[in-house]
Amino acid sequence: MAATLLLSLGGCASVRQTLGKSLISDQAEIDLGRQVADQVLSQYRVHPDPILQSYVSDIAEPLVQASLVDRQGVTYSITLLDEPEQVNAFALPGGPIFVFSGLLLLADDEAEVAGVLAHEIGHIVGRHSANQMATKVGVDALLGMALGEQPGEVARLAAELGAGGTFAQFSRDDERESDEFGVAYTIAAGYDPIGLLSFFEKLRQLESGGGNDALGRFFASHPATDERIRRLQKRIERAGSPGGERGEARHKLMVRRLR
Repeated sequence: MAATLLLSLGGCASVRQTLGKSLISDQAEIDLGRQVADQVLSQYRVHPDPILQSYVSDIAEPLVQASLVDRQGVTYSITLLDEPEQVNAFALPGGPIFVFSGLLLLADDEAEVAGVLAHEIGHIVGRHSANQMATKVGVDALLGMALGEQPGEVARLAAELGAGGTFAQFSRDDERESDEFGVAYTIAAGYDPIGLLSFFEKLRQLESGGGNDALGRFFASHPATDERIRRLQKRIERAGSPGGERGEARHKLMVRRLR
């Protein structure tokens, strides 16, 4: 079962003040995300191990707390799916995030998982998923889906998500903004921001060696280009290369539960 994170703001200063404009209201985005999440859950098997579910949620919680300085009013849910052959994670409008167990198997430590989760949280903070969907189907249709008036369209979008790991490719600006959020949130949460960089470098190396369909899905929405990796390196350097928790030992213990 999904672990839901309900967190209050606290007294933090914003790590980023400029957010993307929303094409639909926050409530419509949340309602839409819940409906699509229900469809996703009908297509995939939730991992049955509550310890692994808690592990992923524990990593996400401080990242979510950090993100609240940029966007409030979102109820995040982090769900681990039992898909060991798929290396992927995706964010839906309004808060739901799904992680495939194959991503945990590929990651070397908690910092790499945290980097990916922080990046996905950045997509929610920036309203990228909702705006991509609005561009794809139109604002009126999207509002109808949020109101439950177009269940067939919701099912179709969820099927697209299952087939390709995303509704549509995020724009370069979306990915750049999510990377910025991702680095900021991992640092604020105490994780080493190099985790996101090392995970993307690993994916790029695997892809250049031939890759597979599982990696292809992740690359479809998260292209690990040379330019992107260089930009991440510079962003981390600008932050002073702060270091932080890697969490290798606990991650190895958790991965054993997947094997």
